[in-house]
Amino acid sequence: MYTRRTSSSSPSTTPQWKYDVFLSFRGDDTRKGFTNHLYETLRAQGIITFRDDRTISKGKAISGELIAAIEESRFALIVLSQNYASSTWCLDELVHILKFMEARETVLPIFYYVDPSHVRKQTGCFEKAFTQLEERFSLDDKTRVQEWRDALAKVADFSGWKAKDWYETLLIKDIIDVIWKRLRPTSFTSVENLVGLDSSMNLIDFLLGAGVDDVRFIGIWGMGGIGKTTIARVVRERISPEFEFSIFLENVSDNVQKGGLISQQREILSRISMKTIDIFDVHEGSTMIRRLLRHKKVLLILDDVTDSDHLDYLAGKQEWFGSGSRVLITTRNEHLLIEHEVERRFQVKRLNHDDALKLFSWKAFGKDHPEKNYIDLSSCVVSYADGLPLALKVLGSFLRGRHASAWNSALGKLRDLCNTVLGTLQISYDDLDDREKKIFLDIACFFNGEKEDRVIEILDSCGFCAGIGIDVLIEKSLLTNSYGTLWMHQLLQEMGREIVNRECLDEPGNRSRLWRHEEGKHVLSKTTGTDAVESITMDKTGPVVHADAKCFSRMKKLRLLNLANVNLSNDLEYLSDNLRSLEWDGYPSKYFPLHFNPENLLELNMCHSHIESFWTGVKLLYNLKIIKLSHSLNLVNTPDFRGLPNLEYLILEGCIRLYKVDPSLGMLERITQINLKDCKSLVHLPRSVYGLKSVKVLNLSGCSKLDKLPNELGNAECLEEIDVSGTAVRQLPSSIVQLKSLTVLNFRGCKGSSPKFWNLLSLFQLFLSLFQRFLIRSRVPTPLLLPSLSGLVSLKKLTLSDCNLLEVPNDLSCLSSLTYLDLSRNQFVSLPNGISLLSRLQFLNLEYCERLQELPEVPQRVIAVVNNCISLERIAGGSTEKFQWLRSRQCINCFKFAETHDFRSLVFTLLEQYDVVSLSLSISYTQ
Repeated sequence: MYTRRTSSSSPSTTPQWKYDVFLSFRGDDTRKGFTNHLYETLRAQGIITFRDDRTISKGKAISGELIAAIEESRFALIVLSQNYASSTWCLDELVHILKFMEARETVLPIFYYVDPSHVRKQTGCFEKAFTQLEERFSLDDKTRVQEWRDALAKVADFSGWKAKDWYETLLIKDIIDVIWKRLRPTSFTSVENLVGLDSSMNLIDFLLGAGVDDVRFIGIWGMGGIGKTTIARVVRERISPEFEFSIFLENVSDNVQKGGLISQQREILSRISMKTIDIFDVHEGSTMIRRLLRHKKVLLILDDVTDSDHLDYLAGKQEWFGSGSRVLITTRNEHLLIEHEVERRFQVKRLNHDDALKLFSWKAFGKDHPEKNYIDLSSCVVSYADGLPLALKVLGSFLRGRHASAWNSALGKLRDLCNTVLGTLQISYDDLDDREKKIFLDIACFFNGEKEDRVIEILDSCGFCAGIGIDVLIEKSLLTNSYGTLWMHQLLQEMGREIVNRECLDEPGNRSRLWRHEEGKHVLSKTTGTDAVESITMDKTGPVVHADAKCFSRMKKLRLLNLANVNLSNDLEYLSDNLRSLEWDGYPSKYFPLHFNPENLLELNMCHSHIESFWTGVKLLYNLKIIKLSHSLNLVNTPDFRGLPNLEYLILEGCIRLYKVDPSLGMLERITQINLKDCKSLVHLPRSVYGLKSVKVLNLSGCSKLDKLPNELGNAECLEEIDVSGTAVRQLPSSIVQLKSLTVLNFRGCKGSSPKFWNLLSLFQLFLSLFQRFLIRSRVPTPLLLPSLSGLVSLKKLTLSDCNLLEVPNDLSCLSSLTYLDLSRNQFVSLPNGISLLSRLQFLNLEYCERLQELPEVPQRVIAVVNNCISLERIAGGSTEKFQWLRSRQCINCFKFAETHDFRSLVFTLLEQYDVVSLSLSISYTQ
């Protein structure tokens, strides 16, 4: 049964928290494992969580920012791990958590493979830590050590979880359930968000059908800004704990326009599987969604649907979902719901005057009624807003705290703007200073739905003080920040774009910002752009534009340029030195303009360009952080990097003629990612590049002429990922054992001797193979001889596909952190029994192991894929385990097993014990 809602008629006295959860943990113990999984799951469930990801210097005092985050958090989850007490930062954090939360009883400990009694008494692993603390601190600091002891003793007595008693996925699910149940009274459903929703929610409750186990689609439709998304959020807050998964896709239409339907399909799949899933077309995506969801009870909310394809490929039909699931759809177009046969539909209507006055008053006065001297003024404003919640919120925020004379002035503007919605919204825009207006217009025209960090970086490079400006826009209800992404309501976006249009009604080349494809085409092809133009973005999917080589010659103030499919009559003659972001997919010229010197350029993104080489000599571009020229097929060399000291990303993937990398790359101290994938003409890299201490990701995959990695690689102390798959590299240097931060190593398709992995304690993912995928095999290779795997204690993903293994090493059972194991396409006959000791294993791939005869008993939680194991005769375990594989279609084309007495006996057992309608849906084999 859904939990019944409470009345919204009386004000709430519950404080409003910035964060739902403060997550306290010892980074070295759990940051990349349990804590990260917990954090991502909290986020996926819409629980706003503070996690401090900074690397803390030894002995450094807890920051004021962190104390503020603790004070502003509703709950604290404390992951007490073995080395928690060795960090004074963690201990100080714990003291402050208890100071602010103990009385509220909102401290929730997780004993992560530690005994609560050891925490309470500081024995076991905690005893050693405190012995060192006692020695480290002077007599004056003894009280501080005792304060830490008292804090641990207190937290050990709180009700929490013992990790050793749970499977990790079930533990996290239970934590989420507890948080949700305790969080609900203080979350989104505050009084101001519930004004006027009582009658709406009564009907929505009826349409939802509490306690009914069918699958229901409910459509919520109405005009923009009317409150459809608010209702959907309130519904989610109230009923999401009743579902296995709760997925809220905001602004579907905008996100589909930017990243295609596939991006939204990936979002749904990642929320269910808790990992990124690659899909290549919408049909594959819809098939995977259906397979993942059909046995799960899901709450799926699709916000702002504008096209029937959104529903067809994201939600499909009732058959896609498990019993009891609910799909909510918000849209402006009721016909979409009718077309999709959504019978349960609800139209959101404008607020009546009384409710509109209450909502406005919450924003303008912080209570449900206006101040005595502002009653008439408030009524006048509410009348102009005409019951539109968004307009009421924006106007209320604008007028809050202002004198009555300012209200009268605003009312005059309302009359001048003829009482239109866009006019109403522009009142708050007019109150912004010049920089804030520029930020607002840039977001309205180009950055709606973009990550806040990137927007701030670009706009700061333009001199806009974007961090402060964005905060102002949020305060004035002109912008929202959802999990680091900036969102502007469509009405506000339309208002901003209309303001730009009014700069010049007849000639777009006299406007500051161009975003419509046709207007950009006009300006570039007719050469009508003037120095008024600051930014141009054109649709990447639009038709080809034929432009003149001098088309930018008068655009001296151009700072943002984002083009695609623009051809030139000759080589480009001019680009503004004022550019901050230059993105031109398919740039048609062989070179940059001769005198192009963009001193303030932040990012250079010119994939699929015709560029043959960069500028000659040293060009001083101190602000440049990103160079991305992937798939520029004519590029033969790189720039001299001595003038680019702040470069962070060098991405030249697929530059097949690139044969030389300038040695100065090895001088860069801030470079974090180097991607030279599929640079097939590259014979070697300067040795200094391998030893860059700042680089985190080095991708040399597909550099087929690259045959050696030098010992200098061991100096890359921050290196986390290295991919040398498909190269001629035959052996990894011995110095690789020095890479303590390495988490991903891809050696797939390298035909030399197997690499040595000992002491790679941080390695999370390892990929080995004698073949690259889709490589035609001309002969049977020598089996790969694996070294010892016993030292890879952090390894979570191991891929040994296509290694021609004749047997699986016994020390596989030592991989205590392993969750994903791919042994597909090998030659072994059996698996070691020790595989059952992999306590965290969740996925086992044995596809096309054509000599495999017997499968050992594997826990039910493990998804085991044994398709096309044509020699398989036996599956260990009882009928329940075997039924799981049959029912989930993971045993396809196992011909011998289908002919065994064991299988036939199982069929009769299944027919007796389970509600099996058709075994033809469960297993595929040829008779």
